[in-house]
Amino acid sequence: MTLSKHDQDFADAMALKLRLNREARLTEARLREEHGDFRYDIAAKCVSDHQKAGTAGPDLTVVDVLEMMERDGF
Repeated sequence: MTLSKHDQDFADAMALKLRLNREARLTEARLREEHGDFRYDIAAKCVSDHQKAGTAGPDLTVVDVLEMMERDGF
């Protein structure tokens, strides 16, 4: 049985969403292992706070914050 165009588009979108979620979980696990839970949580909170306040640029990520923390000796 072949899927309609709409059903195929939906299936493709769900597959993409699952792949992106899996990659995000793996990236978070890797960063937590490399930098520790404490630093990761601080970086994630920093990104979240700046996004809520509207002071974060569109490219601010947890990875960027972790790199800045390491650069500045934290």
